Amino acid sequence: MTGTVAIGPGRSMLDESELRRGVESLTQGADKRRAFTVVVQERLLTVVFTPAGAKVAGFEPRSLPHDRVADLVEEARTTLNVDSPRSWQLIAESVTGPLRLRVVVTGDGGTGTLEADGRGEVLRRSGS
Repeated sequence: MTGTVAIGPGRSMLDESELRRGVESLTQGADKRRAFTVVVQERLLTVVFTPAGAKVAGFEPRSLPHDRVADLVEEARTTLNVDSPRSWQLIAESVTGPLRLRVVVTGDGGTGTLEADGRGEVLRRSGS
């Protein structure tokens, strides 16, 4: 099962509490279903849930370090040597191990990636 939240122009998933509200709306009334992947873009949030009753890895979507996401995106935009960053995407996943966050920033001349743990602590950076 997949759930998606889109927000209107003039708003961003990086705005205070916007991401948290989106996750809450997708998990409201849910039977504690875990997520394989959460993808966050400027105005779009997508959660790919594990199948109901499946005994597979995953993570509680509400456990994302919501308060760290904007800082991680800003750090990726400014420290990865990507000229004129135009777009970003955060991927949170826990398919086979602990929760990992990956911020991918794309701009003129390349792409950069910042990886963080489930608490939002930066582990690695790679830029173009």
